[in-house]
Amino acid sequence: MIATVWLVEDDVSVSESLGFLLKALDYEVVDFIDLTDFEAATAGARPLRGCLLLDVPLPDINGQNWLAEHTQRHPLLPVIIMADHDTPEEYRHDAFAFFIKPLDMEPLLASIKQAVEESARRVERWHSG
Repeated sequence: MIATVWLVEDDVSVSESLGFLLKALDYEVVDFIDLTDFEAATAGARPLRGCLLLDVPLPDINGQNWLAEHTQRHPLLPVIIMADHDTPEEYRHDAFAFFIKPLDMEPLLASIKQAVEESARRVERWHSG
């Protein structure tokens, strides 16, 4: 089964570059310009699996507040934060992984793989519990 990477990034060049790379690595990539579009597109959907790459800050929603509420709406979806600069510790606490731009691709890709594996473990626990 192909893993899905949900990508929320307001910089089109970053989104396109990451999307191209991830698709070349056989990930399904679903990209959004902001959290409002992500939430609208996934509202009412079955629990999301894979991993979420989240750019912070975003212009539409406070990513920190959203991340704190994320586990209730998307409990199977680990979040990897991508930031333009170092951000408050609260982001790091709720995130699966944290990266500062410019992104170092090798560690990012390793974290995406680990996040997808973590999502699969969460799915197993969810189905068995």
